[in-house]
Amino acid sequence: MDLGGLEPPNDQPRPPSRAKPVLFSVAAVLVALTVGFALWPRSEEVPPATTTTNTTQATTTTVEQLPGGTFEIATVRPDLEQISVAAFPPENWDELPPKVATDPEFPMPPASQPEMPEREALPTIEAPIAGRYATPLGWEFNNPGPFEPPQPMTMLVHERRGDWVRVDVPVRPNGTQGYVRLSDVDIERTQYRIEIHVEERMLRAFADSEIIAETQVVVGADPTPTPTGTFYVTDIVPQTSPFFGPVALATDGYSETLDEFDGGVPVVALHGTNRPELLGQNVSNGCIRVPNEIITMLAETLPRGAPVLIWP
Repeated sequence: MDLGGLEPPNDQPRPPSRAKPVLFSVAAVLVALTVGFALWPRSEEVPPATTTTNTTQATTTTVEQLPGGTFEIATVRPDLEQISVAAFPPENWDELPPKVATDPEFPMPPASQPEMPEREALPTIEAPIAGRYATPLGWEFNNPGPFEPPQPMTMLVHERRGDWVRVDVPVRPNGTQGYVRLSDVDIERTQYRIEIHVEERMLRAFADSEIIAETQVVVGADPTPTPTGTFYVTDIVPQTSPFFGPVALATDGYSETLDEFDGGVPVVALHGTNRPELLGQNVSNGCIRVPNEIITMLAETLPRGAPVLIWP
């Protein structure tokens, strides 16, 4: 079974007047990794292919089209303990000229979510989850998240317009997007990405167009398939259980067939394995199991926020 391996602290701040968060037992939190890696240390060294953009520059009407394979990452400012993400665009979004946008010609995988039976959203106002809260207008997220060492909240950027950024949001349904104020985040660019082909059971990691890792992996079994679409690395989490190998890369993706796993949140992750003989098979609960030496290299190389493109 793909179970989680970390336990968040018990004193996480939460927004006032929110519905009381669901209380997870230690066993429930440990299930985070799988289709079940709960929510949630990245190498301190910034990858050479990642650069930072000053978000205080004057607004311009010039549209900057990112080169294919280049992505932007929004990281919540360290002085913010929480960030609000709007579920709907600001009133004048359509009138705002785009400032930065991803390459529309760059191939992106189809999402499996629209073809799957509808499942309950995660989180909901009535049932928040550790560090993530639904609100009438969208969501609020603790910053940093619930694990040590602290890891700031990150989101994959799709477009910037005026003072707003359209981002992927780590909630279910998969592929949910929201809007954050540019002043609340710092923007980085990266040419790193991971591509997984479920049918081939193959993972390839790229730095721009160069393949830096290629390996067979374990993907989800037929009853608990690995979801496809565009995801990103939310957290890089060291592991103590040999089952998960040395480290796990949590993503913003959730299982599309499980609502919980042994009381935990069904977040999909890439992690190591103590069963290398299973590589190339579809026997997981939805997570991607990776050879230990490769998952270690990826954890030391990729930034949080790096895109994970999962193809059928």
